[in-house]
Amino acid sequence: MVYSPKELAMRILKVGARKVWLDPTKMEAIQQTKTREGIRELIAQGAIKRKFTLRGSYKSAKGPFLFPKEDLTLIKQPSEPLSQ
Repeated sequence: MVYSPKELAMRILKVGARKVWLDPTKMEAIQQTKTREGIRELIAQGAIKRKFTLRGSYKSAKGPFLFPKEDLTLIKQPSEPLSQ
């Protein structure tokens, strides 16, 4: 499989696409690089960096669904409130 330089950087840095920054002044060198070793060299040179953002991922906005929507009936509902 042939990956783009950004995809290789995503795999090496273990981040998503929006967290990878490519230096626009060194785009020719980045586009010519086809190997993981070449991408690691560009990361060391500073041509490719990991962006650090204050917010997290979009996962929390999508909802903490543990079950598919059709299985929501499997969640036990409390039958009676506890009273003392």
